[in-house]
Amino acid sequence: MKLRIPERGGMFASPSRNSSRGTAGLRGAWASVLRLDTTPHAVGLGLATGVFVAFLPVLGVQMVVAMAIAWAGRANVGAAVLGTWAGNPLTWPAMWIGSYLLGIMLLGEAGAMSIEELERTLSRIAETSMSRMDPLGMLDTVGKLLWPILKPLFVGSLVLGLISGSALYFIGRRAVEVFNTRHQ
Repeated sequence: MKLRIPERGGMFASPSRNSSRGTAGLRGAWASVLRLDTTPHAVGLGLATGVFVAFLPVLGVQMVVAMAIAWAGRANVGAAVLGTWAGNPLTWPAMWIGSYLLGIMLLGEAGAMSIEELERTLSRIAETSMSRMDPLGMLDTVGKLLWPILKPLFVGSLVLGLISGSALYFIGRRAVEVFNTRHQ
């Protein structure tokens, strides 16, 4: 029996035959992605998109951002959502510290913020949020206080996200190709 491969991965391409609906966890999600009735390129690109977005400091909207980019780039949206799981409470500290330090190096800035400087900045943010009733003014002040941290963090996360996403593209694409070959 030959699998039908559509032109585009679609928003959430439906799983092909032998779906494991009861499988839980990341392993089950990966197995579902491998069985998607879509092209290996669309799955690889979706995973790459999700991992790229996982590095970005956009907590709370990572899945939405990954879905939008994947849809616009004709990648598999389900695979993109799975890729965002690379960023989680266990991996964020390493991802963000690495991104921040790389960003400082790439921008040629003096050095990383010390713990004392970070504590002072966070204290000033807390004082600002307590003393101001103007949300826009507070947001402006917080943005100015956090910019020395966010600028190198964002630059570093772009680079590390691109590197990690590129690697996941080839890994994901190859995994789907192998899976399809074995199940045809």
